[in-house]
Amino acid sequence: MARAELLTGMRSTGLDVREVDRPADFASGFTVQVYPHVRIVPSHSLRIVFAPGDPAVPRVHARGPDCPAHRNPDGSLCLWYPKDAPSRRWSPGDGGRLLVAIIVRHLRWESAYRATSIWPGFEAPHGHGSPGLDEQDQIIG
Repeated sequence: MARAELLTGMRSTGLDVREVDRPADFASGFTVQVYPHVRIVPSHSLRIVFAPGDPAVPRVHARGPDCPAHRNPDGSLCLWYPKDAPSRRWSPGDGGRLLVAIIVRHLRWESAYRATSIWPGFEAPHGHGSPGLDEQDQIIG
C-alpha cells in the first residue's frame, strides 16, 4: 500500500490527518499527526509513527487522558500483541480507515477502563513465550 492511499483512508474518517515528514516511500517510514475531533476522538491528539523498515507495526501515541492499562513501555497504545494471528492485527493492506477504527476502539476501551477498572475488549497473554490470540479465542466484552 502506498503512503498516499493510507493517508486517504485515514482522512476518509473525517479526522484532520497531517504528515509530519514526507519520505520517498512507505517503507522509508513516516509520521502523521491526527488532531482531536468532537465525535471521533474528542480528547486525544495522536501521533502515529510508521518506522523505517517495519511500517506494518505503527507506534501510536495519544495525548489526552492517560490510562494505566494497555500501554507499551514507551507509552504507545498496545493495539495488538505481535504474536496474535494476522486477523487480529492491522497490516498496511487493511488501509488507513481500519487503523483509525482500531485506534478509536482502543481509546474508547481506555475510557471505559478509567471509569470501571474493567477492560471491555479482548486481552492477549503477554510475556516471553506467550502464544498470542488466534481467530478462535474468546473476545471479552
